[in-house]
Amino acid sequence: MSKIIFIQPRYTEKQLDRNIKTIYPLGLAYLAAYVPTNWDVNIIDEQIEKINFNIKADIVGITTTTLTANRAYKIASEFKKRNVTVIIGGVHASMCPDEAVHYCDSVCIGDGEHEIVKIIKDYENNCLKKIYKSKIMSLDNLKIPRHDLFKKKYSVIPVSSSRGCPFNCNFCAINKFYNGKYRTRNVEEVIKELKQLPAGYKIVFFTDGNIFGYTEHDAKRFKLLCKRIYDERLKKNLKFKQFMCYVSLNALFDDETLELASKAGCIAMFIGFESINYNSLKDMNKNINLKYGVESYKKAVDNVRKKNILVVGEIVVGSDSDNEDILNKTKKFLKNIDFDILRLQILQPFPGTSLFESLKKQKRLYLKEFPKDWQKLTEHFMTGIHYKLKNIDEKKLYIWVKKTGLEFYSIKNIILRAWKNFKYSKNIKLAIIIIIMNLKSRKSYANMRI
Repeated sequence: MSKIIFIQPRYTEKQLDRNIKTIYPLGLAYLAAYVPTNWDVNIIDEQIEKINFNIKADIVGITTTTLTANRAYKIASEFKKRNVTVIIGGVHASMCPDEAVHYCDSVCIGDGEHEIVKIIKDYENNCLKKIYKSKIMSLDNLKIPRHDLFKKKYSVIPVSSSRGCPFNCNFCAINKFYNGKYRTRNVEEVIKELKQLPAGYKIVFFTDGNIFGYTEHDAKRFKLLCKRIYDERLKKNLKFKQFMCYVSLNALFDDETLELASKAGCIAMFIGFESINYNSLKDMNKNINLKYGVESYKKAVDNVRKKNILVVGEIVVGSDSDNEDILNKTKKFLKNIDFDILRLQILQPFPGTSLFESLKKQKRLYLKEFPKDWQKLTEHFMTGIHYKLKNIDEKKLYIWVKKTGLEFYSIKNIILRAWKNFKYSKNIKLAIIIIIMNLKSRKSYANMRI
């Protein structure tokens, strides 16, 4: 029997706490579901296990993000030395196919489920192409991913109910990867998958870039999903107890959505507030935030908290419209709004984004030697400065991020945050989760070297 191995490269030579044992690569589970039955399929997640390069395989498929690109190329080279056919796909390879193709036999651009069938067939007929580019297809009747192929060493289990994002932020490559399309799965098909998830996981993470969407139709779909999850939980048909998801600001002003999500077991919502500076939001093309206004942020957070859902607030600094005054105002804002969890980072230029192309055109990128310089993004993907700033001194920005992060995550603030949450939620487990996640985040800022 022929054998194919899919590999998730590790993020760096050193383990990153936030990525280890948290979530497995769902995309590879989808690919595995489409491999013909006459092929043996295996998945290796290098985040938790070592790769045996002498393992027998006919094809090795490697997924990439920009953070794993250089490691992926090293893995590919090792297997190529052993005359194994190597396929590289994922977001980075899709954004930089001319680069990736130098390290493998074929590059897969875009979604890979249907392309993997073509790739295997062409391999069997000895007529592999250099480039395979998927079409944007409906998600109806999508096969259930092979969750069973992963070892139980993860904190949460990933599920996808949609792909793409209706927005086009300048720092995000999702829109380009999916050609500006936002596609959703049928709710009953998602429920079917949720029923079949392996035991041992208490939390599901919906990997959707924006599970709530933008239109009234999208909102109704998410509400229906929450209703169905609640119904199936009452029938004891679901093994998990809670879920987390990414939503946009518009979801936080829909009381029915928040109520249904809470009843269904939503424990945390990740929201891109991004900035308190209107001009920075314009720079980022964050139109949904501009629509509701920065003044609405506090009310939005309060709305979520009333439903006993944790708010993971994402703030990005370093855009061309930011200056020291904006940083000072942001610090006060963070103290006032007091997210349950803060993801504070410096704006990062990833390939495939309009931000990257704009900075490249202006000759302001510090990233110039590829693929070598992708490693800089890998090692400093939240707090690195990879382009010439306009209105802020680089060292001052770096120091500000570290100090602000540590101040937000001071031991005193962590305890107070957990206590305040417990006062309004009466949920001791939620308070403990806040403490654990806050301590992990504190560690990442404490490790920043100035």
